[in-house]
Amino acid sequence: MQDQALPRYSTIYKAPPRYSTVFIHDHYSFPLKNSKGKTWAVVSLRNEHHRSASFSAKHVPIIAEGASPITGWVKLDLNSPETIQGITLALRGHAITGANEGGSHTFLDHITSLWSKDQGDPHNFGNSGNASRTNFWGGKLLGTYTFPFSIILPIGDATGGSLPETFREQASGVRVRYELVLKIGRRRLKADSKLRIPIEYRRKTTPSPASELRQLAYQENTAAPGPGLDPCGWTTFSPVDCIGRLLNCQTVILRCTLSLANPLSYTRGSFIPCHLRIESVDEQALDLLASPRTTMLRLCRRVKYLFDAGQGMQQNGKSTASRPRYETSNVGQAVWSHDQNFDVNGINSRVRWLTGEIPLSKELPPSSDVLSFGAEYAVVLLPFESATFLPERDTQLQTYKVEIATEYAEGPAPTSRRASVNQIEASWATSATRDEPNAIAASHSNPFQLVT
Repeated sequence: MQDQALPRYSTIYKAPPRYSTVFIHDHYSFPLKNSKGKTWAVVSLRNEHHRSASFSAKHVPIIAEGASPITGWVKLDLNSPETIQGITLALRGHAITGANEGGSHTFLDHITSLWSKDQGDPHNFGNSGNASRTNFWGGKLLGTYTFPFSIILPIGDATGGSLPETFREQASGVRVRYELVLKIGRRRLKADSKLRIPIEYRRKTTPSPASELRQLAYQENTAAPGPGLDPCGWTTFSPVDCIGRLLNCQTVILRCTLSLANPLSYTRGSFIPCHLRIESVDEQALDLLASPRTTMLRLCRRVKYLFDAGQGMQQNGKSTASRPRYETSNVGQAVWSHDQNFDVNGINSRVRWLTGEIPLSKELPPSSDVLSFGAEYAVVLLPFESATFLPERDTQLQTYKVEIATEYAEGPAPTSRRASVNQIEASWATSATRDEPNAIAASHSNPFQLVT
């Protein structure tokens, strides 16, 4: 029997080979055909809602972190005797960073052996397949064989880093791709047969619960208490001064105290609650600058990866020969309003309070970190932006690292008091720029250099 050997995997990025998908009752089948178009091997994946593998509209398997094993079977249908050395399934993850040799690094290579020639006739160790009655074991396979499998996805790479989600943004210089690879090993001088099945991998990370008072507010659909009433529900950072010239004449100082809701981990598709106290002896500066429109608080994302990572990894597993690359972009901005719990005229005319939220897109990749790829986030407080104000330094005032998760924490789901975060489009996906380690995609210095 003459079969068609699929091309071996290359570190040069190429589109996944074409394959067909057939849905049969409770499973999807991915066939491997020979040069004459006849199917001789099939990978079948179970499609059960309570299992880890579901399927997208394009029939691409979706695997969730921490779910049940991936189960299914491999079926061979051999019309003539074949010498096969072994059959394996490999779950692989690649960080693809370039179109040249060495532009890809395999950070996950989880191999499951289904059968090897040393084990003898597959029918003699519990294989459920049926073969022709004329078939006998002489070191070759003939007839029909079925090899069941159950694969548990590792939760991290070899270095202990968390696996990243499938990542493909048009403006980014890196792609993260997963695939399930069937390999049917041949004799030494004959090419192996391979079938590559694209996989969508989705992380499952959950923040710690919010404070009891915040959960109660979400449950009753009321405004959550601020840092003064719920100190355990907020992280309040050290005050920082914003200094500049107002109306091109006088120098003013505004002291800003930022608070972010605890824990510092937030679910994509929701929002980051924030609170800002602004103090100054110059009431005119407060009236002009301490307003929702001029106060700038942003969420920045940095994607880090190793350019031409494959060259350095092939020697000793470390990135000695590869170059780090960073892509930093703004992925969210706070929407502010005056805190109605404070009456300026009745408390302190030299202090203003703002309460706000940073909406989070559902498309944000969660925080992750492996040797060849990582996504990290930081909340950045910037100088006030107004035509009447010229800051002394056009740079960030403070930066605080936060995490983006995929699941909601225990308790009531967060309830936004502002515009629906579901209406936020992923326009940030096109704003990412490729930078060297000490540059960012903005007119400000790198927010990740001063992460607290």
